[in-house]
Amino acid sequence: MSTSSSQPRDRYAVIGNPIAHSKSPAIHARFAEQTGEAVEYGRLLAPVDGFVPHVRAFIDAGGRGMNVTVPFKLDAHAFSTRLSARAAAAGAVNNAEVRCVGCVWR
Repeated sequence: MSTSSSQPRDRYAVIGNPIAHSKSPAIHARFAEQTGEAVEYGRLLAPVDGFVPHVRAFIDAGGRGMNVTVPFKLDAHAFSTRLSARAAAAGAVNNAEVRCVGCVWR
């Protein structure tokens, strides 16, 4: 399967601070290329006190999921509405999936 440039792309990202060093976008781009998936994977640099607004903006722009790096793992835990047993036990989140497209965030 190959992707076309007109095919809609699922949007994913890694969020952190710092984040410029992350290899995740290159890794995910290569995986998408190899599997023919229409995926866009970027970096989100959020201010230390700005996790929630950045995540909401990403979701509102069609974001489908993200990897969470320091210092936001605890913020992601607090922001999440559903947690895996491991995330609940750890009190932290490493990966977040958006399951409610078009939700109103409060």
